[in-house]
Amino acid sequence: MSELRTLAIRVLPQPGESLDSWLEALARRSWTSLSALVDALSLPMAERTHCLLVGLAAPQLQNLEKQLALPAGQLDQAVVPADIFGHRAPHWRFCPQCLREMQGRWPTRWWLPWSFACAKHHALLHNVCPNCHKEPREFLPRPVHLHPPEHCMRRTGRRSICGTDLAAAPLLGLDPQHPLLQAQHKLDSLSIDRNMSAETAFAAADTPFSTLMQSLSISDLQGMSEIFQRTWERSHKEATSPTSPFGSWRIRERGRRLLTPDFLHREYAIKKKTLRGIAEEYDLSAKQVILRAQELEMEIFRGNRPQSIDNNWLRQEYLLRVRTAEEIAQDVGVSTNAILNRLKKLGIPRRPMGVHSRPALTAKLDKSVPIDIRAAVEGTLHGWLRLRRFQICMTFPTATTAATYLGVTQSVLALQLDQLERDIGAQLFYRPGRHRPQRPTNRGTTLLQHLRGSRVQELMQNALGSRIDPLPPPDAVDSATATVDGKHGALTVLHPHAPAPRHLSIPSPLRPLLSHLLAQSAKETCAAQIHTATGIPFNTVYKQLKRMEAAGWLTSRLETRAERPGSARRRTYYSLTAAAHQAMAHDPHAALMTEENRSTTGQNQRHRGGTDT
Repeated sequence: MSELRTLAIRVLPQPGESLDSWLEALARRSWTSLSALVDALSLPMAERTHCLLVGLAAPQLQNLEKQLALPAGQLDQAVVPADIFGHRAPHWRFCPQCLREMQGRWPTRWWLPWSFACAKHHALLHNVCPNCHKEPREFLPRPVHLHPPEHCMRRTGRRSICGTDLAAAPLLGLDPQHPLLQAQHKLDSLSIDRNMSAETAFAAADTPFSTLMQSLSISDLQGMSEIFQRTWERSHKEATSPTSPFGSWRIRERGRRLLTPDFLHREYAIKKKTLRGIAEEYDLSAKQVILRAQELEMEIFRGNRPQSIDNNWLRQEYLLRVRTAEEIAQDVGVSTNAILNRLKKLGIPRRPMGVHSRPALTAKLDKSVPIDIRAAVEGTLHGWLRLRRFQICMTFPTATTAATYLGVTQSVLALQLDQLERDIGAQLFYRPGRHRPQRPTNRGTTLLQHLRGSRVQELMQNALGSRIDPLPPPDAVDSATATVDGKHGALTVLHPHAPAPRHLSIPSPLRPLLSHLLAQSAKETCAAQIHTATGIPFNTVYKQLKRMEAAGWLTSRLETRAERPGSARRRTYYSLTAAAHQAMAHDPHAALMTEENRSTTGQNQRHRGGTDT
């Protein structure tokens, strides 16, 4: 049998140093890669760095101590029990100033899930490299002898690494009296080695961690910058996640202390909360609460709790008010089958299943209600809803603007109005052509008059309740009328001696041009200047100028020969008319639009490096 192979060059581990940190320092001292050193020491090769921290058995650690002539048990503090992390890979954090002082050596506690701050330098620990924004120690670093010890060894390619100096990262400083630092100081004092069980380690760490969660206020976190909050949230999520061993243990332990027989009896039996509701309210798992209730032999209801239902009330609701079993069950808080079984015991015949038993289909209106309204409502579903939407639609110039106000698509509104006309058996409104508003027919006008009656409004309110659509305010109708048909609408024609119109129709292609003319209202401008300032093609500029001049927005004049000597082609200058200035002053919406466009035009001019001249 061959003797155990030892190394000639040795580096002693520092107190509390992580095993992977010590092996990396040993590889640098031997001028070899970490993978070659791991192979020479007969250690299992792994892709992830944390496997050196949790994946070595006791005999392997003992052999390692013999190979490097270390006292027995010295490496027990360099590793941690694997049960602390479970199946989840631990995440490494670091303090830049500690890295600089320890020359690239780091302690085991930086791997622990409850390590989030450096109590020595009063700072949060970094989670990721500030350059590549990834965890530097996730994968086993290979050519460590070729790079300084404080640098990020995260691979960025087949033969390249990030190489960022982690010791030069900014210090995420905290106030020395911050609750995070006070809790971390207590957590750092815990001694954890490979011989400790995970339950014991969790119990020791939970006391200061729970105290921190109770003492940490919103003001303590609001004072942090965005990068501070993001770093803390990532560390907090790892420690408290229910899928992590420490987080799941804290939930189980908290549930064991909270879910006493008196507590469950009060919350479940007396206050009649559901088990899942109790779990959500107290941040517990539903399975844990259910298993605890079963352990206490409590009566657990799989569905809704049984309710006492008055038989006379049930007869009145089902027979006289013609309500469905589903509606009654929802009011009482039981299942539909419970209501149907009670009806069967009382000998009440059951109505046919489906929509035919709904009150909206079986109800009859009084003969005093106009015939068209009765035809739209009786024997149909959602008849009152269609009448209300017809009433709202006729206040708008087009179905598109009405659908926008109602929050539905135009096709849905068209289908509802078509169904209303089929139910009544007559055409109710004329579909508009291009640039023309819709209007009701004689039959539709009569129906609108009937819908405004107090008796009909009361019936509609009772039928729709909170689902009734409110009638549009006058300003919504005026705005829809002013912007009817969008950018294809006709330009408002201005007359010199007529009063300014209340609303303007300005198609969107004309807005950049109008914005430029308003910005240059103190002087005349020509097509070339407009093209330079707005970027609109020359042909489009000429067409739009002629269109605005024909509508009374512009006046034009041709340059004189004195202004344009020689044989050069004379230019045409344009300026806004007095009627245009008056109209823009009377329409706040249009004025706001032009101010926004003017700002955009100014930015474009600054971007081009010139102004209109």
